[in-house]
Amino acid sequence: MRFEAGQPKSSICRAWQVISSLYCRLLQLIIFLVISVALSGCSESVKRQLTPTPKFLPGNMNVTVREGAMAVLPCKIRNLGTKKVAWRRLNSDQFLTIGKITWIKQVNMMVEHESQPGDITTWDLLIKNVKANDTGIYECQITSTQEYAYHVQLNVVGPPITNPDIRTSKPAISVIGSTYVDYGEPIKLICNATGGPHIPEEIDWFKDGDKIDAHKYEDIVITKYRSLRSQSMTSELLVDRSTTDHSGTYICRSSQDVIASIKVTVLVADTTNVKRGTGSQIHPNHAGVSISSYAKTSLMLSLVVSLLLVRCVL
Repeated sequence: MRFEAGQPKSSICRAWQVISSLYCRLLQLIIFLVISVALSGCSESVKRQLTPTPKFLPGNMNVTVREGAMAVLPCKIRNLGTKKVAWRRLNSDQFLTIGKITWIKQVNMMVEHESQPGDITTWDLLIKNVKANDTGIYECQITSTQEYAYHVQLNVVGPPITNPDIRTSKPAISVIGSTYVDYGEPIKLICNATGGPHIPEEIDWFKDGDKIDAHKYEDIVITKYRSLRSQSMTSELLVDRSTTDHSGTYICRSSQDVIASIKVTVLVADTTNVKRGTGSQIHPNHAGVSISSYAKTSLMLSLVVSLLLVRCVL
């Protein structure tokens, strides 16, 4: 840029300041874009590293049952995450089950699912009243872009053995749980009903003679679960935070009109003798903070940007 001899020096300074300001803004934009791309890549990398890989846990890979009995094909997985589990016969394109849903019309097949501590889930395939043509290799598969499969060999031997004890057994029911609960603590009652050769169709809950439903008792959650393995139906009654209104006699009744009961009392603590000033304290030394390499990189980039900004201002 050329300036005339008589042009004031202040105009030259202002022009230089404008050019410097534009240069600094352009430099800031470039640095911001570079940091955004770098942090995005780091975030995806960290996410991939933190996502554990699913793993099949050891189990019985060779199951032999007698014809007419129930076969239990085990499948236990750690770190399943959001993926699905599917069962199929090896060398067959048709799935038998996906998740908890049975995909074929055979009513004698179902999946028994259970969650265990340590991010472990079981997805056992139950085949009721097995026949000789059920013999073969079954595959427990995790739906993923990578191949995760666990094979179980099923052997069916015959002929079937009739069990008179099952045919003559009578329906039974039982309920367990804590009879005394502190105020505010949860209430959990478990009702287990068996029906001999047939699984009970339903379990109903009552409190002091009044049937429990979702409209009258919004704070009570009831779950139900049928098990082919034990030929039983289990129902759980759960109250998250108990009050004195939850005290009473709870009855569970199966569809075969057998009942069991339990009396629950919610205890209210006497707070008159509680000493003051005994609240818990938080010690800073107990709350450790670790700085990852990702955080260190972000700090260094922020420091570079700050130094550049200071240089531009000067």
